[in-house]
Amino acid sequence: MQSTPVHERRCYCGKLYQTVSSLGRHSRACPASLPDCKHLLELLAYLEPQPIPGDLFHRALLPLRTWNENGNETRERVFQLPAVFGSTERLDAAIKNIIDTCAVRVSIGSTVPDADQAPLWAYRDLELPESSRRFIRNSLESQESDSRELEAARLVFHAFPIPDLHANFVQNGRVFFPLVMPQLQRLPMDKLFENELPRMVEICISVSYFGDCHTKNQALALGQAIASRIALSPLALSVELRQITLSLLNGETVSFSLLPKTDRKGNSQRAEALLLHAQQAIEHGRISEAWELVKQWTPLYAAQPSSLENIMTSRLDYMKGKLHRFQGHFEVARRYFEPLFDQHPPPREQFSSGLHLVAIYSELGLWEKAKAVMDKIQIFTDRQRRLHRLAQAELSLSRGLCEFPDDLGLAKELFAGLANEYDSLVPCGKTMRRNFFRVCFGLAIIGHLKRQGQPEFGVVRCLNEWKLAYEASRGCLVADEGFPDLVCHLSMAQVKSSFRESGPDLRQDLERTQQIWSTLSSQTLEQRFFFTNLGTRWVDMVSEWLEQSGMPRIVPPWRLSTVVGEEQGSSAELL
Repeated sequence: MQSTPVHERRCYCGKLYQTVSSLGRHSRACPASLPDCKHLLELLAYLEPQPIPGDLFHRALLPLRTWNENGNETRERVFQLPAVFGSTERLDAAIKNIIDTCAVRVSIGSTVPDADQAPLWAYRDLELPESSRRFIRNSLESQESDSRELEAARLVFHAFPIPDLHANFVQNGRVFFPLVMPQLQRLPMDKLFENELPRMVEICISVSYFGDCHTKNQALALGQAIASRIALSPLALSVELRQITLSLLNGETVSFSLLPKTDRKGNSQRAEALLLHAQQAIEHGRISEAWELVKQWTPLYAAQPSSLENIMTSRLDYMKGKLHRFQGHFEVARRYFEPLFDQHPPPREQFSSGLHLVAIYSELGLWEKAKAVMDKIQIFTDRQRRLHRLAQAELSLSRGLCEFPDDLGLAKELFAGLANEYDSLVPCGKTMRRNFFRVCFGLAIIGHLKRQGQPEFGVVRCLNEWKLAYEASRGCLVADEGFPDLVCHLSMAQVKSSFRESGPDLRQDLERTQQIWSTLSSQTLEQRFFFTNLGTRWVDMVSEWLEQSGMPRIVPPWRLSTVVGEEQGSSAELL
């Protein structure tokens, strides 16, 4: 970057003058030269990448939202910020002056302020021209420059949102993420005050929700290092729980130790640990074990739970809904997801609850309800957009398998569009590999239906699609073959049964199907309902086609069922 001479005759508003005297006359009358405006512009010079959300400055007016030792939300001022942020009137005047003097460029904002009555500039982005940025940074003395750089870092740390406390955490976190990472990477930790350390750990945990795997691990490693400097702090455990979450997302197996009940905040951490342990049990098909883990947690004082315990109760309800869905108890599962989806302010689980509801309504044949939820789901990220399209594809496939065959065309179009996207994301972790399997499974079903009734048409292509689905299944599940693999073998057997000289291969697929089913049954592993249509409509259709060809039925017919009682209970058939 080319440096700007310190003696350049430039005002903070960006205007250039030929003589010192003309610059002096202008500066004395220019609002951008007022102390508050200069301070604000100096901070902007140390914030990157530009443009900067005006909401960043607005958040500096508000106290931090955090959790106290009782697990309730509290608001406090941790970071010492410049005096210009001491009052709304003072900051408002300074920002209006730098806008009116054209010291900054203004564009449409990229964040949503938390406050209902935020000023207009909080909804705008502010950009300091590069020439002004160089001039300001080179005009400051070394000590003053260091001071502004540290103030800019504290400003970003103060503004970064915390999950569960900020309704727009994902949307705003994505905007602030590029601002906070450079500050974390270059900030000398010895310049932080002791009272700022807990907030820094919270920021590191929040940052780990964004970026790639390396960035997430880097943020958590820094959080761990900072937490080690705090005596008797529960934050080290919070970092560890977040690290476990990422490990599970990457398909790793983690060991757990039962946390004792301590205070309310510690009890919430215990709930999070139990939920992670339950999620790992689900990954291995051990639904009953997951239920036992979920039942172990209650608020410390049930009559008066803390705010954090209420959040954990919502997460437990979300987990219970998942467990019921994965056991095929769709009517009961919807009773958990419907309140979570309609809750205001929206919980962290709202988006995922909506996707589960679409899947459940699809299994129940409640097409209008499924479409209504699809239309209502809010999307903020590319990841959410992909998942929304995947849910739409599975909904269209469900309708196509029932009384709306024309929907198969839309399903194929959506699955085909997602195939390349998820294929390229397979290296990013187990969740992406699982979604790639869902795409491959959907395309294999559609290809299978296309050739059904035409014995000599597209056999090789159809088998190749099922082989791709099988390989994708192997990439996203545990080491042993499970129910998705069983369905792939069963489907390939049905394809092979329709043409001559397929005896050995056909028997091999049927024998492998029988072996997997026997293993799942003997070990009480429940994986049948992990994926929409897989354990319900599709496995029944394939089994019936094989029965019509004289083959024995291996997987019992699916029957829509509900559960008696709040948790696990006896099944009662509805059909």
